Amino acid sequence: MRYPILFLIFIALDLAYDLILRILQASRRGEPLPETVRDIYDADGYARWLDYSAEKRKLGAAEKIFDAAVLTACFGTRVFSAVYERLPGGDAVKSLLLLLIWTAVTTVLSVPFDWVREKRVEAKYGFSRTETSTFVRDEITGFVVNALLNAALYLAVAWTWGRFGLRGFFIVFLILAAFVIAFSMLATVFQRLYNKLEPLPEGTLRDTLAELFRKAGYELENIYVMDASRRTTKVNAFCSGLGRFKRIVLYDNLVNGYSEDEIAAVFAHELGHYRRRDTMKNTAFTVLLMAVVTAAAAWFASTPEMSLAYGFEGVSPVFGVILLQSVLLTPVMTLCMIPRSAMARRFEYRADAAAAESGYGEALISALKKLSRDNFSDLNPHPAVVALEYDHPTTADRIRAIRASQAIRERESGGISGGTA
Repeated sequence: MRYPILFLIFIALDLAYDLILRILQASRRGEPLPETVRDIYDADGYARWLDYSAEKRKLGAAEKIFDAAVLTACFGTRVFSAVYERLPGGDAVKSLLLLLIWTAVTTVLSVPFDWVREKRVEAKYGFSRTETSTFVRDEITGFVVNALLNAALYLAVAWTWGRFGLRGFFIVFLILAAFVIAFSMLATVFQRLYNKLEPLPEGTLRDTLAELFRKAGYELENIYVMDASRRTTKVNAFCSGLGRFKRIVLYDNLVNGYSEDEIAAVFAHELGHYRRRDTMKNTAFTVLLMAVVTAAAAWFASTPEMSLAYGFEGVSPVFGVILLQSVLLTPVMTLCMIPRSAMARRFEYRADAAAAESGYGEALISALKKLSRDNFSDLNPHPAVVALEYDHPTTADRIRAIRASQAIRERESGGISGGTA
């Protein structure tokens, strides 16, 4: 089997998949919005959203085509072995240098697209507040973090392969699983590389949120506010961490721009994730994905023809790491993320229902509409794109589900009252 041809097919299929989804999204332009969300954008706002989404779609397509061209040039030739042979030092040093060069190249090539996205498109429509110094610092931080993680992954693979052979990939899996769990537990620690997290100040809002926590049977350790407004006007909140490391984080844009009831509704939604241990379930799913990654790495290690086809003298762990990250994982992750996204959408419906049960149904609907408007959300995405890519239901579907659950509770409440009169 000619492995370079196989990998080029993977690259082409990934590109085709991405472009098809973008075409499906573009085909919805001009379609009437669902009735439940028609009041979110006025005529001018919707026209701006159409322009914004078109610019983002074109930029994303251009970046994807460019990335595919770079990967085709690299994995259609023996450029990696040619560079490797010219590097100084022994195999370990040369491998780390090759990995560092690849990480640097991919980072540098992505910077122009990141710049246009952040400083042109997002800024043009009033979302981005990222200063140039912050942008540069974020890019450097991202490069350093990626380089360190890639180096750690390479060293783990190289050491276990050299010491234990194929049996060592079980250790690789344990290392990857431990990293995923540690990252989930300490997510807010990593978040501090980019943002400041401050405790929510004392006051009626904090008292309301703390009371929600107590009613759910939990002792509140802290609620954090993230200084997202330094970078964007968009709004969000999220639940991260595991066990006693779990945190609920609110964007400062949310705290400063929404009513207390709307913030409480969003908090009650996140609390719904907390109570159902959704973060833990997502982490477990990611650990399963790491098993797939480990299996792919073991396949590469047991197939020396892959390295030989690209000019290496034997199995090259560093080339395996580069190939795995850049080419092999894409189709695998695309397939795996379809059920993962479906599971995540169910979690969102359930968290919405939890907020409604806490008495914040209408406040949550109000917050969802404001979130959609503030974040310039797509209110009428293609159903196929939702099924394949979305980890949140559409705003219209979420509102319909909340209203349906409210209607059911009202009927049940009326039935109970009628029976006891």
